[in-house]
Amino acid sequence: MIENEKNNETVGITTIGYYIPSGVMTSEAIAKLADIPLWVLTEKLGMEKKPIAAEDEHPSDMGIKAAISAIEKAQIQPEKIDLIVYCGGGDYDYRFWSPAAKIQAAIGAENAHAFEVRNFCNGGNLGIHICRNMLLADSSLNYALVVCSEKLSQLLNYSDKNISFMLTFSDGAAAALLKKGESSNKILSYYGMTDGRLADFIRVPLGGTKLPVKGENIDLELNYVKVEESEKLDKILSEIYLKNYKKVIITALQKSGFSIEKIDFLFSNQIKKSVFLSLLESLKLSEKNTFISMKESGHFGGADTLFCLAKTMELEKIKPGNLVVLASSASGFSWGATVIKY
Repeated sequence: MIENEKNNETVGITTIGYYIPSGVMTSEAIAKLADIPLWVLTEKLGMEKKPIAAEDEHPSDMGIKAAISAIEKAQIQPEKIDLIVYCGGGDYDYRFWSPAAKIQAAIGAENAHAFEVRNFCNGGNLGIHICRNMLLADSSLNYALVVCSEKLSQLLNYSDKNISFMLTFSDGAAAALLKKGESSNKILSYYGMTDGRLADFIRVPLGGTKLPVKGENIDLELNYVKVEESEKLDKILSEIYLKNYKKVIITALQKSGFSIEKIDFLFSNQIKKSVFLSLLESLKLSEKNTFISMKESGHFGGADTLFCLAKTMELEKIKPGNLVVLASSASGFSWGATVIKY
């Protein structure tokens, strides 16, 4: 049974806004910095360039621009928004700080409760699920804004040979406006899962309570993302990554009363090209059933799926009645999938 179907209540995605910074880093430049062959980036990972935010351009700035875009497309007043959830997985502008509150004030959504959800690259999917349930649970709430914004490029030490699969990390933002009573673009179901055995493999060592920023700890190498025991991580992921990706998609579909044969479009976070094509093949889908932004945009976290959905909508490829799945994987490691009926 579709979640909340018995109450005849619906929540749909009314609009999606996005913001891509104008700075660009080419794969040629990355290959030179990382001292790797160009084909690793262009053929293996599938990226030719990626957007890079300016030095004075931060996650909240990009999130604000994406949020304003979504609101303007919907032609509503920001005062009507009841919830704002910020779903960035990388660094915030500051430690111990609320980007959701910053966005709330900047866009004039003075009546919105603003808060953060952190599930790395699955943050957007999870944020949509949480906001949908909150809208359905409270008769006084009607609109929610889910904002994903990342400045992931600054987490990279290009000379670190263990992070080659992260060289696609880029910058950008997307925001989805959810509306209760929206019958089109209806959110049907969500399913997520986590394998906590992998929690300690990927992290930024400096700045937490285990290694606080103190004079004796300040080593810039520790301020970048690190992959511990990369060979062991690769082995585990080779066994479970695609299996779990497929599991969350199938389970989310089952919760909404559909099977994989009914999928019209699948949008995922932008992962290595060969892995994504294997996922499509396992679901009996092809590149015509998706949008791949990796080539020109790299991977900017939880915003990927919303950005790909928005670009496909702009191309007018999605038709009424189409079944759309947003699927994502995240450090930790987590996987999640959302089913939407257009």
